[in-house]
Amino acid sequence: MKTSRYKILFQLGLLLSLLALYSAAQAQAIVVGLSVNGNALEVTTPGNCSRGQNTNGCVGVARGTKTNINFNLSNAMCDENERWQLDEVTLSTNNKGQPGGFGPVAASDFNADEVSGVVTPVSSSGNHILIQDNNSEEYDIFYMVSASCGDNTIYIDPRIENGGQQ
Repeated sequence: MKTSRYKILFQLGLLLSLLALYSAAQAQAIVVGLSVNGNALEVTTPGNCSRGQNTNGCVGVARGTKTNINFNLSNAMCDENERWQLDEVTLSTNNKGQPGGFGPVAASDFNADEVSGVVTPVSSSGNHILIQDNNSEEYDIFYMVSASCGDNTIYIDPRIENGGQQ
């Protein structure tokens, strides 16, 4: 009787360990590197999109996965005493378009406001913003990352290509 109980506990522990490993693999972050060149924010990470134009910073999220997207700005000075800092990530339905205007699916996937497009990050600091992408349906959406230093604000706006869960 004791042997079968231990065997069941062992199997249950193994199953839970495998589920935890699967969840961790599903939530692995996609890193988008950013740098400042003169007064322009640039993406240093090559795109990984499979549809349409695959420009630097195009984030392709494979079907059936959820992920986090980690925006990292290399240390860049804007004057002798100040560094550029990442401000926020906003979403839009078209490139260089008005932020917001997307529906409840994208709002839920990214924890974003449908009207302003502003994404509530999982975490952020001066040179880092981490956002979630639940990738619940197949759609493309554009993101704009902004950085500031003093009175100057710069931004870049590539797209995210979600593959959905089915």
